[in-house]
This record gives sequence, C-alpha cells and structure tokens, in this order.
Amino acid sequence: MRTRRPLAVLFSTIAVLAAGLVAPAVVSAEPLVGACFDYPMKTPAPISSAAPAIPCDAPHTAETYFVRTLPDAFGTPSTSTVSARTVAARPCTTRAMNAYLGIPTRVLPSRFLTVVVFPTDAQWSAGERWMRCDTALQLGIAFTKITGTAAAFVAATPAETLNACTRGNPSPVKNALYPCTPPKRKDWAINPPKDLNWLKVLEQPLTSKSKFPGDNAAITAAIKICQKQGKVYKGVQKYPGWWRINPTASGWKKGRRTIQCFVPYAQYLEHLAKLAPTPAPTPSPTATPVPVVPSDPAAPSPSPTPSA
Repeated sequence: MRTRRPLAVLFSTIAVLAAGLVAPAVVSAEPLVGACFDYPMKTPAPISSAAPAIPCDAPHTAETYFVRTLPDAFGTPSTSTVSARTVAARPCTTRAMNAYLGIPTRVLPSRFLTVVVFPTDAQWSAGERWMRCDTALQLGIAFTKITGTAAAFVAATPAETLNACTRGNPSPVKNALYPCTPPKRKDWAINPPKDLNWLKVLEQPLTSKSKFPGDNAAITAAIKICQKQGKVYKGVQKYPGWWRINPTASGWKKGRRTIQCFVPYAQYLEHLAKLAPTPAPTPSPTATPVPVVPSDPAAPSPSPTPSA
C-alpha cells in the first residue's frame, strides 16, 4: 500500500481533531508510535501540514503516541462530521497521553495537548485507513520545539513548569497557555493585575452525546463544576476564585466540547501552603546529668590524721 504524509488537523481543547485535505503526494511510511513531526499550531482550525516524520533528536513540535485503523465506513475524513471524528478519537485521552509521557498520576492539566490526525483525501483514496494521536507542548498560541523524546523532556522538566496558566482572564477564543508566574504584589486579590495568571485545574467533556445541549445547559454545568473547583483550591484571600470556559453552539460544531475550569495561580499556591505540614518544633537542649560514682563499702576507711 502506498502511503503519503500530508496531514490535515482540526484543533479542539483536549484533542485536536483533524480532517484530511487534498495535498500533493508525498511518499512516506505508515505512522508509527514514537514518530516525531515538526508542524505549527494554528488557530482557528483547520490547518494542513505536509510535515514528514523526522528523527526525534532533531527539533520538532509533535510526537505520535497512538495509532489505530479506521473502518472503510468512516469515509473520506474531509467530509466526515465532527461527531464522527470525535468518536474515532476517543482513545486519544489525556490519561493515555500522560501515560505515554511518563506522568500517569498527574492531576492538573498540563500544556501538552493531543493532536488527532486523519489521512488526507489523497491518502484515503490510496487505501490508507490510519488515524494517529500526537502530543505537542503549547506555549502561548504556538507549539514548543523540543529535542529528544517527549518523555525524556518531561522527565527533565519540573512538574510545575508544565502547568497551564493564562496571562489575564482566560479566553475561549485565544486560549493561550503559558508557564505559571505568581503575582509580584501581595494585594493581588484586592487589585488584580491585568496579567494575573489563572491556572487551569480541570478540563473535561461537557457530555458524551453528539448533540449540543444548549447554551443554558452548558453554562449551568460549567458553573456547577468550576465553582466546586474554586472551593477545592480556595486560598486565604477573599476573592471570587474560579473562572469557567464552556462550549458554545458555534464552538461545538468545530469540536470544542470541553468545560475548562481555572483558579488564580496565587490562590492555588496559598492552597498548597495551607496543606504543607507544619514543621515540628525543635526540642530545647537539656543538661546532661553528671554520673555519680557510688562508694565501695568494702574499701578501708581513711586513717585519721594524728594531732600535733
């Protein structure tokens, strides 16, 4: 079977769903787990990339962590529905990605995203039926180039560096994510700076159903979920400590179907400080008693001193 690699990618929040676009033929091998690619992140979707697989020791933006075969009934990806692509991409979960990256117990969302890639129309016509899941590290509204495997990069990077923060209020349009920076002022809760960092603490699908439940239902669900997250990560400051991004009707059609919850990063740090164990007080030093040597009853008494 001939294989070609021009790719077409459609971005969403957790998984970036892709539909194939007709592109010039490029002969390449079937996608393999562990293959690396260098393509840009563009919003809004879709984007197309003819990037071939390259060695992972060269600078690149993405690495494949899952490959599957699609049934013929799926049809040409470029004409498939977002719902069909979403169902096909169900194996591309955050849990699966984190396991591949070597962080299976991570709780917070990270700046690593999943990119789900389908064949182009030309590849599909040639008989290719693969779908692959790539992982890519977001910085702002772009992907970060790394050298070496993604797992090696993660192992050499402090976990908190991978946290996903916004600079200013979270935006469902721009959706830029950066490493987190605590505020310089202690009165951030009274007078929040414009670049106040908001930490993403949860991202989950609104529903498993393919039909958008409506704006009111989406808003109500997001408020309920994110308000609970605000209470979990409540710091010592009196601040309305949570933010939500919920799916909209237009976003739903483009594959953006998740609820995102944020809390102020400074509030999160205060929460961690409250959980930190209080160090035990250092005991005061005590004087060491001088041992008393008992007298020997069998020893002879000293002779009296004669008088002059």
